[in-house]
Amino acid sequence: MIDTTHINDIFSNFSQESTTSIKPYGDGHINKTYLAETINNKYILQKVNKSVFDLECLVNNYEVLDNYITSNGLSGKYYPPYIKTNNKQIHHIDSDGSCWRLSVYLNDSLTHQLSPSINITQDAGMAMSRFQKLLNSINSDSFRPTIPDFHNPQRRLDDYLDAVKKTKSQNIRKASEEISFANSNTKIAEEMSSIVNANDFNYRLTHNDTKLENILFRNNNYPLIIDLDTVMEGSILFDFGDMVRSITSLAKEDEKDLSKVEFNIDHFEALAQGYFSTIKIDLTDNELNNIYSGMLSVIYIQGIRFLTDFLMGNVYYDTGYAEHNLDRSKTQFKLLQGVISKEAEIAHILDDVLE
Repeated sequence: MIDTTHINDIFSNFSQESTTSIKPYGDGHINKTYLAETINNKYILQKVNKSVFDLECLVNNYEVLDNYITSNGLSGKYYPPYIKTNNKQIHHIDSDGSCWRLSVYLNDSLTHQLSPSINITQDAGMAMSRFQKLLNSINSDSFRPTIPDFHNPQRRLDDYLDAVKKTKSQNIRKASEEISFANSNTKIAEEMSSIVNANDFNYRLTHNDTKLENILFRNNNYPLIIDLDTVMEGSILFDFGDMVRSITSLAKEDEKDLSKVEFNIDHFEALAQGYFSTIKIDLTDNELNNIYSGMLSVIYIQGIRFLTDFLMGNVYYDTGYAEHNLDRSKTQFKLLQGVISKEAEIAHILDDVLE
């Protein structure tokens, strides 16, 4: 149940308007998001999950990014404008230490859970590529990790293996097939760990959560990027891999009918064409040589993250039922099998796109 009195109090720190309606918005797993309406305007009000993010680092990163955007006359060109608090800050910290922000709701915009067309897939790739070009122009030294080791393959694998040791036998039985699959593919995380620990691995400022839902499509205008909580040092390998994970399967992330979950090679080709069309000139040899490994790693890691959370009692991701995370892990592993089965076709497409 929504505490409208508290949320209205939060809203008053950003605007002198009075809300006429506040309701939950979107399907995010981590933060709480609301659509706040006034007589004349609509806004997106978001409560950041303080148990997931380092709030001090997150507030710092938003300020650094927004200062760069503002000083270069780019406001509203890459992400929706934020409404500053009465104290001229992007975030408001309430009495219990929770962190809130408010952005403009764009009436001509929409997001997609699943890609409805090849054109949308290609546009999504181009949108994230355009955002990455922006990030390439910003000095990353002032950015801090909002989630330490967010894309650390070895840490995610260790967390999973530890969960298997500690979990209740009942959950082990329910997840026996997924555990068996995860255990037989640990080399994916181990190989990616070796790649990121190599001397020539290139960390750069990246979005780090490039799923399709984080792209705001608009009529006759550039798409905008949202959910900037994880903008910090990372890798293009993980960003592109997460786009592959979220866009090339045309089934829901928690689809129970696994026959609907498959890797769509046509959408992959459109995504690769869109993403690498402008960004390929900026890639290092290490990045160019490990795109496929990055794809496998992101899908596998997301699968074991869902599985880990199920085994540990669903403590991280929001869930709608007891086995929600288990179902999510099943779709990831099914998608991973599809990607592996089309390795040769993927290599051919990447050769064409990157030449």
